[in-house]
Amino acid sequence: MRLPGQHSILHVIPRRVRISTPLLPRTRLLYSPYRHLHSYSSDITKYLTNEMRPTTFVPAHPSRTFTPEELQSWSVIEGKKLPEREAIRTIHLYDFDNTLFTSPLPNPKLWHSQTLGNLQQPKWITNGGWWHDHRILAATGKGVEEEEKTAWQGWWNEHIVQLVQLSMQQKDVLTVLVTGRKTAGFAPLIQRMVKSKGLEFDLIVLKPEVMPSGQEPETTVTYKCVFLQEMLDTYTEATEIRIYEDRESHIRAFDDFCSKYKHNTFGKRSNLAHDIIRVAEISKVLDPTVELAVIQEMLNEHNVNKPAHRKPMKIKKTVFCTGYLLNSQTTGTLLNDLQVPAMVADESDVKYVANNVLITPKPANKTILDAVGPFGTKVEFEVMGVAHHNHRVWAALVKPVDESIKIYTDNPQLIIVLAHKRGAKPIEAQNIDASSWSPPPRRGIRFTTTIGERLILRVEEDYNEDSGPRIHHHYGQPYDNSRGRGGRGGGRGGRGRGGRGNGSSSRGGGFFAQRGHERPMRDHGPIGKAAEMQWMDDAY
Repeated sequence: MRLPGQHSILHVIPRRVRISTPLLPRTRLLYSPYRHLHSYSSDITKYLTNEMRPTTFVPAHPSRTFTPEELQSWSVIEGKKLPEREAIRTIHLYDFDNTLFTSPLPNPKLWHSQTLGNLQQPKWITNGGWWHDHRILAATGKGVEEEEKTAWQGWWNEHIVQLVQLSMQQKDVLTVLVTGRKTAGFAPLIQRMVKSKGLEFDLIVLKPEVMPSGQEPETTVTYKCVFLQEMLDTYTEATEIRIYEDRESHIRAFDDFCSKYKHNTFGKRSNLAHDIIRVAEISKVLDPTVELAVIQEMLNEHNVNKPAHRKPMKIKKTVFCTGYLLNSQTTGTLLNDLQVPAMVADESDVKYVANNVLITPKPANKTILDAVGPFGTKVEFEVMGVAHHNHRVWAALVKPVDESIKIYTDNPQLIIVLAHKRGAKPIEAQNIDASSWSPPPRRGIRFTTTIGERLILRVEEDYNEDSGPRIHHHYGQPYDNSRGRGGRGGGRGGRGRGGRGNGSSSRGGGFFAQRGHERPMRDHGPIGKAAEMQWMDDAY
């Protein structure tokens, strides 16, 4: 059964996937979910990964009963009575992270790709990492207390919110929120978030330490499939289940599970239609200083509770350059104002840059910073001309709007590199002859910058090395200033989202950091306190 208006809303979701699975061979199933309760979750894991082939079917354990009252034990909502079995004809199940709510991701402009993956591993640090520590989710936006007043405005997937509201209006629909977030730590927070948005679910299910059947969940998808089994065994009159999910691996697992569930019931649920809808992920991040502060707090706790054989963890940095930095919005505006896309329209494989006016391609010393100002100082520039070097590098000649302030650059001219071809080096812009500059498309094109470092951060064990730059080896990882999303590792309890780089991020900009060169990274030591990095909020 489809709800009124759902078609009119679903068409705006970028991609809808309905996966079909080949029919299973006409054999009977070897396993029963509740035949041996001690092996239930491991059996489902093997079953979903095709390690276990169906040969025989055994009825469920007689001690298990499937009633709405028993199913309620999965939910963190207290005191809410579930609908009677006969009242439900359709089940709508919604994932939370990046389906209903746009949960913040680790900022790929800040972290080395190896750290991006490690941060999301549940056992890399003792308090669980990105998806298992509630402080990350609580830091979303301006923090819980402020965001609750506006119902976390701007952080919800409003298309899915509308679908939940339609589900709420239907008396014969069971509306369920399921997430891989752990019950401990996340249950009160997620309930506050959902309540602030005015959303009401019949069940809000988080991953428990121990499932109602007495087993520990091995993975997120395993626990969700165990819950699905119990829910379908409870609401036997339901003829349709719709699942909204963002992860491809979970979509396949749910589709496979529903198909096999119908097969296992020997036709008793053959009329059960299942529809798995893939929801396109929308990426959002925390403010850099907020993210750094939370990660530092998590690492401090880890260092206190770590195993004795492990070294303390610290956040370390590699500096590509010091400069007058542009944030992403300013970069986009400047490129459009200078009509750079049209300028390079006839060229192929061009990378846009426009993210800094170089001071020096290394950490700036105290003498330079005393002259130009501390990190966070704002400087406004005006474009005086544009030019290119052999159609390989495009740049703009700039000057400070306030000509009384002191400006420093290692370049012979004060320029900002706008774009360059793949394989070309931004340093080639220094070869642009002074007579080559042409007037910009219009007068008065200005942009504001922040003095700071274009850098990348790593979380590593600290071996108490002597002070001074170190060579930090990341073989197999290009020393690149345009890594984009990078690999996201397999965190969030088996999230498994590695290798999603899109290469569109205009990180870096140092004249020596070139794509494709496998160089060891220089270690410029640990960062200071997050409060000392507030300039990053304006520069990243």
